Amino acid sequence: MIIDTHCHLNDEIFDNDREIIIKRFEEDNIQSAFVVGTNLETCKSAMELATKYQNLYAIVGMYPEYANEYDDEFEKYLESILSNPKVVAVGEIGLDFHTEGFNQQQQEEIFARQIKLAHKFGLPLSIHTREAFDRTLAVLKENKQYLHGGSIHCFSGSPEIAKEFIKLGFKLGFGGVCTFKNAKKTVDTLKAIDVKDILLETDAPYLAPVPHRGERNEPKYTNLVLDKIAEIKEIDKTVLEQSILNNTKTTFERCKM
Repeated sequence: MIIDTHCHLNDEIFDNDREIIIKRFEEDNIQSAFVVGTNLETCKSAMELATKYQNLYAIVGMYPEYANEYDDEFEKYLESILSNPKVVAVGEIGLDFHTEGFNQQQQEEIFARQIKLAHKFGLPLSIHTREAFDRTLAVLKENKQYLHGGSIHCFSGSPEIAKEFIKLGFKLGFGGVCTFKNAKKTVDTLKAIDVKDILLETDAPYLAPVPHRGERNEPKYTNLVLDKIAEIKEIDKTVLEQSILNNTKTTFERCKM
């Protein structure tokens, strides 16, 4: 069975068939999925889904592009839910220097603040990093004493960068991108790292794998990602599946399914 460690089933694009997708998990070889919040509204909807469905868990935090929305009120909200057993990590937090006009100082301050908050509850992190690998690593190293592992979401860096995150105790999340024809760097990284450092994810509804690229993504497509990684690493699919399941449960200790 597979755990989708990063998806956005709380997105409105799933409003018409969300329940059907979730009820189909078992036949789709999905054990559970982690629903991610990126601001107050989506953290609340992630919590609602995790509370309603046994096979869903929540990851909650403030996305870097929304750093200006992080305030004492939001932090109090996080503190009120982080002890809930259905919350498996703090995220999707980190740094994103892609969008014009980003505030680097603010993003780094809010990133560090949430790292410390996660530490208070002994929780791992789900980290978003885009065009910011060096500074993401720097902030993590500056706060190394507060880290409890976690996932580098949608990892797209080089094998060298991958190993730096792994040294800090993180696993690397891989999704549909590894199936793309132009994903040479991702393939090189998968070849270079150990199976014990790999997690599966979709980022649904985004980044659907081949042959569904450009369509709406959903948790069942983690099976296609698993197939591709097994091919890249030349390893038996069943063995890989069990290894990654073990990685997930070790990294996200509150996931009991």
